Amino acid sequence: MKKNNLIKEWEKTINKMSYKELQRYISVPYVCYPEFLELAKKKMNEQSSIPEHEIMKGMVKECLKELGCPCEVTEDGDLDFYFQGGHFLIILGEDNHYIDICDYCWMRVDLGDTEKVERLKHSINYANANGSVTTVYFTDDDEQFIGVYCTTSILYRPMVSDLKDYLAIRLNNFFLAHDLVNSEMTLMAERDKKKRSELDLSDIDKLPIN
Repeated sequence: MKKNNLIKEWEKTINKMSYKELQRYISVPYVCYPEFLELAKKKMNEQSSIPEHEIMKGMVKECLKELGCPCEVTEDGDLDFYFQGGHFLIILGEDNHYIDICDYCWMRVDLGDTEKVERLKHSINYANANGSVTTVYFTDDDEQFIGVYCTTSILYRPMVSDLKDYLAIRLNNFFLAHDLVNSEMTLMAERDKKKRSELDLSDIDKLPIN
């Protein structure tokens, strides 16, 4: 690899590092090329006045932009965005080793439909047992519905080999959870329908013969 191309790769790597990680490289200069150290020192000077979690937030925003889903920053400082039609929120606090991701209420069931509500609760348990994100339901007594959203906490650090792909994989896991809930609800509805049909046939068999 030519030196200019190598320096460009170094710049990409350094841009994904936190202040502390850059500091570790500079503390052992004999393990790095001089040009790499100069780039690391320059980046440290740029970052010195910026809180680390804000730097990390900038990295997450850049990854989302590369995934084709630029985000908006909410009043609370969270990242609000759409990914493949799903509405998501990323919460990145001052302890930036982990970030919380959740999707908005992606399913609603009328509280008056007790059978469907029970199927939904069972399906959520099924999804949690077989998926990698946590599916949660909540009740809105005013609007009289039970809603569903998914959430997960993930490690999101520059040492991850490809931050953009890693984030995309974790976001896609939300849609797998949706599929688990929907497919289990469909199966349960079909089983309930079959049982009702069998009961109806049983009642017919018991009718008196003239």
